[in-house]
Amino acid sequence: MLHRLRAKYGPIFTLYVGSRPVVFIMDGDLAHRSLMERSEIFADRPRPILATSDLNTNLLTINNTSYGSVWRLLRRNLASGVVNPCKATKSSTQVQRMALDILLKSLKKEAEANGGIVVPVHSIQHSVSFLMTSLCFGVALDEDVVDKIKNVQVGLLSLVDNRYALNLLPKVVLPLFLRRLPKLKQIRQAHEELLIPIIRARKKLAAQKSEQIGLMISYVDSLLKLRVPVDGVTGTTTTVLRELSEEDIVSFCSKFLDASIWPACAALEWIMIMAKEGDQISDGVKENVMIMADHHEYLIPKGAVVNYLVTSVGLDASVWEEPLEFRPERFMPGGEGEEVDVNCGKSEIKMMPFGAGRRMCPGSDLAMLQLQYLVANFVNEIVELKAVEGMEVDLSDQAGLFVAMKNPLHARITLS
Repeated sequence: MLHRLRAKYGPIFTLYVGSRPVVFIMDGDLAHRSLMERSEIFADRPRPILATSDLNTNLLTINNTSYGSVWRLLRRNLASGVVNPCKATKSSTQVQRMALDILLKSLKKEAEANGGIVVPVHSIQHSVSFLMTSLCFGVALDEDVVDKIKNVQVGLLSLVDNRYALNLLPKVVLPLFLRRLPKLKQIRQAHEELLIPIIRARKKLAAQKSEQIGLMISYVDSLLKLRVPVDGVTGTTTTVLRELSEEDIVSFCSKFLDASIWPACAALEWIMIMAKEGDQISDGVKENVMIMADHHEYLIPKGAVVNYLVTSVGLDASVWEEPLEFRPERFMPGGEGEEVDVNCGKSEIKMMPFGAGRRMCPGSDLAMLQLQYLVANFVNEIVELKAVEGMEVDLSDQAGLFVAMKNPLHARITLS
């Protein structure tokens, strides 16, 4: 529908949800003019209409925190202490190798049991979940524990789409959502029962000044040391600070795992057949702002929710030749995408897989590092990888928070 509206109204248009204006930007030039040239104005996040602990699974996260000093503190803790690629290369080599071994062993086992045929997404999810939970908690967890965490994350994630619909159309969606509230509480309880003992174990090791602390990247270790302002409380000369609660840390860990596991799993599956990007990011506007594009002025009102259609930017036919064709050579020297910066640091945006501006994904470098490691080593182990006879590869995607294959890839595989 949005692509039809673009064809009719152009690359920027507004829909009203009740009295709330929702602006859609579907053009790289407009994305650059707003997210890069007016980055501070577009750095906020819209507050949920219904913001209660029962209805929101991640109330305290970097993504949901309003732009300001607390957001900068939380993001700096993640960017400098956890997802810094220099630290990642030094501390995660062993766990990377373990994750690769898990992937290869799982694929071999499945292939042996099914005449060489595998559905790679299951092995990919298991492997990437192991890798990212290790970096989150600073310890290589047992694989059965990793699977339990992954399953709970899937359960919570399935409710997030409904929560966004709830915020847009509360009167319509709320009665349906309330029926699922007991299930949400049950999943959240299971979530805390899984993660809090791991968090307490890391806290105990830190108190004992164990040599295990610091051997591997650990998001939890950084969160245990973090101090944030107490809401609404200030001292006479300094801001009153507090430790993060266990529930806070569970929330941060949950968001870390969601943001690292599912995009990486989707990317690895797409890489096996073709590259296809898609996503949508939202920002809140702090003041009225005018942006120019194609000799026209666009007024975006204060408080409007602005959605950037990443798919449309990355598949713009005016920028890319045959954008729907899988042509990786376009990014090689001499190709049209040779100088494209996926981190959107240059004067134009041709694709934005990690977002852009001040809210850009802080883990983009780490994501590329881990994907390159897994892909390069996986390819080195492949003897044969081809489609299953009689089963055409379906390139249809499934819309959601992360764009995955609608019908998982089935492949015939032989590994060395």
